[in-house]
Amino acid sequence: MSENEFITIVKRNNQRIYLIALSYTKNNTDAEDIMQNVFMKLWKHSKPFEDDEHIDKWLTIVCINECRDYIKNPFRKRNVPIDEAINLSAMDKTENIDLFKAVMSLPTKERTIIHLFYYEDMSITDISDILKIKESAVKTRLFRARQKLKTLLGDEWNNE
Repeated sequence: MSENEFITIVKRNNQRIYLIALSYTKNNTDAEDIMQNVFMKLWKHSKPFEDDEHIDKWLTIVCINECRDYIKNPFRKRNVPIDEAINLSAMDKTENIDLFKAVMSLPTKERTIIHLFYYEDMSITDISDILKIKESAVKTRLFRARQKLKTLLGDEWNNE
């Protein structure tokens, strides 16, 4: 991979990878560290990719794995206030900040499903493949997350 190809891929994916990491970490600094680790792994990756979609999926998988490693780390920060965790400059795709805060307040498993399904426009099958869980588990988590969001947001919630 050339340096120009790498830069193009980073520019296309940096916000998306940052938001996935932020949805796990709830911490700007840790999300940025994870994003940096993901792109370092991309730089070191030696096998060719089929197309842009393959690169995007690979980056998502690597990011989720980095996030899982982060969560397992006993020295990670905990209980960061949601307002502190949200970097408004990264919210270009997020039109409703109240909705994003509600999503961020969900448990990690449900928050991840919601983020991948709505913010990344992934199918249930793709989410199942990436998270290595059954499609029925994805559907269940999605249903539960929607119910919790409906409770949190009331009339504002629209899960189209």
